[in-house]
Amino acid sequence: RREPAPQRCKSPRRLLKDAPRTGARMQAACAATRPGALVGAAGCSAASRGTTAASASHRSHPLRRASPATARPTRAGAGFESASITTSQPARETRKDGRPVYSPDSYQDICFHAYQCVMDGMRDGLDLMEIEFPAVPGEDASYKAASDVYIDLNIQYALTVFSKIYKETGKTCEILVPDGPEYRRAKKVFANALELSDGCTLNTLDEQKTEPVTSFFGNLLKGGGLRTEEDDAFSGFNADVYVIVNVSCIELPSAERFVEEKAKGKPVVFLNCELDTLRADLGLFSFPDKFMHYRFLSRVKPVYYLRTRAYSRTINVSPFVVNYSGAVFREYPAPWQVMVKQNTGELVCVAEDDDRFTLGEAKEEMLIALGLADLDGSPMKFLRAGYKTCTWWEEDNITDEESDFWRT
Repeated sequence: RREPAPQRCKSPRRLLKDAPRTGARMQAACAATRPGALVGAAGCSAASRGTTAASASHRSHPLRRASPATARPTRAGAGFESASITTSQPARETRKDGRPVYSPDSYQDICFHAYQCVMDGMRDGLDLMEIEFPAVPGEDASYKAASDVYIDLNIQYALTVFSKIYKETGKTCEILVPDGPEYRRAKKVFANALELSDGCTLNTLDEQKTEPVTSFFGNLLKGGGLRTEEDDAFSGFNADVYVIVNVSCIELPSAERFVEEKAKGKPVVFLNCELDTLRADLGLFSFPDKFMHYRFLSRVKPVYYLRTRAYSRTINVSPFVVNYSGAVFREYPAPWQVMVKQNTGELVCVAEDDDRFTLGEAKEEMLIALGLADLDGSPMKFLRAGYKTCTWWEEDNITDEESDFWRT
């Protein structure tokens, strides 16, 4: 049996100030040379916690990594899966502390945690908030995988979260769908649920609940006959809280006009709108320009954010391919966290910071925690990551962004 290679410490990637943050829960971690191993911060020497150049200029405070933990690689079939991490961290004392381990039992738990985050945001006076989590169970839980299921589940989640807010605070909520066809379909599908959900009603973002006259005559000429169902006329926006669901990139200007002209300063929540995906379309032909992010989307504060990702890593020893997965997680008012998924399904925190992690940074933190990261400055690290390691909206454009709420 081959003896394990000697362990080495890896320095943090971001700029560490001389005076560390008081009460910082997370410490710098060491990474072992053996693939799949995770060594706690207790094994780090003082020199390994020195300062290095920051990977992002907007991150000027200490990056906190997981406190003492142990891990071992596990074999499944022909390859390694993500490391099995055992952490000795106690449960968090307040909601301002990040979660050492996150493992919701059901979507009911996720909706309850989202409700708590929205309540905290409303107490702090936030008027633009974002809730994002995998809406559809499964590996590819997004709109492109199952659009109809995705649309329906988001409305159901909105009813679950905001009916509870009404019961606790008495604040009414309007669920805003993009247009009239979406409204009429949702009203038909969720007729019973809307009756049972106190304080929640359905409305449209474009203020067009009924069909246009041209569509009416078109249906009549095509043999569709007269409409038998009665569509109620638009009566304005009269709620205390608004939640926007199922919007596309071309409907973001309508959302911006609603916030500026109709919301009147009341809280507006984007629920599972995949704003990061919509940001990627900004600037393309026939889509809104990139200033939509700088002007509007940068003001949206993520209060509950769970974005899962799965990766693979090639190594030069058996089994040659290592599969691992994790998530970028945030539960307001706690900081942003990078989580690694275990074989048990639990998400274990390996790094946290007050500023949002880019996907590239989150992937690097997972690799460091699993002992698979390349040496800083090595050719292999550059060849794997490439020259561009973040998207245009993740760059540090302080002069262009009207707010940094989306980062913090």
